Amino acid sequence: RAPAAPPPPPPLCLAEEAPRGEKMARTTFFLLLLLASAAAAAPPRSAGVAPLRATLGTSLRGFLTPLRGGEDAAVEKAAIPPNPRKVYIGNLNRATPLSSEVTDDLRSFMGAAGTVVSVDLKSSRDGRSKGFGLVEYEKDEEASNAVATLSGCLFGNRPVILRLDRGFDPEHFKKVNERREAYKAAGGGG
Repeated sequence: RAPAAPPPPPPLCLAEEAPRGEKMARTTFFLLLLLASAAAAAPPRSAGVAPLRATLGTSLRGFLTPLRGGEDAAVEKAAIPPNPRKVYIGNLNRATPLSSEVTDDLRSFMGAAGTVVSVDLKSSRDGRSKGFGLVEYEKDEEASNAVATLSGCLFGNRPVILRLDRGFDPEHFKKVNERREAYKAAGGGG
């Protein structure tokens, strides 16, 4: 008989029951880390501002197009009610190609909080990761436990953002777009 596999190590968490001030400091740290990595990837100062604007524009364009009423705006989306057994997971590495290995790794990572029923990583039309997904648990309590215990833990060397599923409300989406358009019409937003 083969020996039983050792249990997986506990996730490396940065979010142990920390007081509010420590959570704020941790959030500030990750924001500074993100800005530092963006600055390291920026072109040299001698190149001017145009290459930097071009770099930021291409990285944000795919994210902002649907929000601004771009190519997906004409599609009327139906309301999706919140599911208390689903957990949104964000801040996943967008450069990692989606594969069954990544899905299995995420399933085992999220399995530390309960029984995972499904893992749905979102991808763009060209097959690249969008950097977020949904994980469904067997019970509501397991989903709440996952948010409480795994938020801020490292997955793929990145701290994950977890929250319970909020569903989708098309009316809220329309209101946000109307406010954005009114702001632009009033001369805001560059």
